[in-house]
Amino acid sequence: MSTSAGPLQTVVAMRDSKAGETPPVPPAAAAAARPTAAMRSPFVPLLLGLTALLAVLAHQAWQLDTERRQLLAARDAGAPQLAAATQVRRTLDLLAADTQRLADAGNAPARALVDELRRRGITIQAAAGTPGTTTAPPAAATEATASRR
Repeated sequence: MSTSAGPLQTVVAMRDSKAGETPPVPPAAAAAARPTAAMRSPFVPLLLGLTALLAVLAHQAWQLDTERRQLLAARDAGAPQLAAATQVRRTLDLLAADTQRLADAGNAPARALVDELRRRGITIQAAAGTPGTTTAPPAAATEATASRR
């Protein structure tokens, strides 16, 4: 082995002289690393956003329509019970009005019944109707509910 430091100095000198330089970059990688100056079109993001909004609105409309149909079905299913309850209430109102008339005429048991109902907080309207008559619901109201279906 030789003791001269000639070749080592050359390598070290070359390494030191290239320390400040950047390594060469291939042209394709250099083009990809450079920021692009061209603006991208906002068409695609706006299209995606509007499509998502349209999908959400369509889903809500479908759900609201489904709920509306369910509510109409529930209302129609409860109509017979409502009609029966109305008829019972009308009958009880007529019975109470007749009892009030008897109490006003001096009937002692009818007066006791009316007084007991008053004590419990139930008031009787004497003008509920004439004895023995029932009133039917107006035909216009029945036709109006039938036309909504």
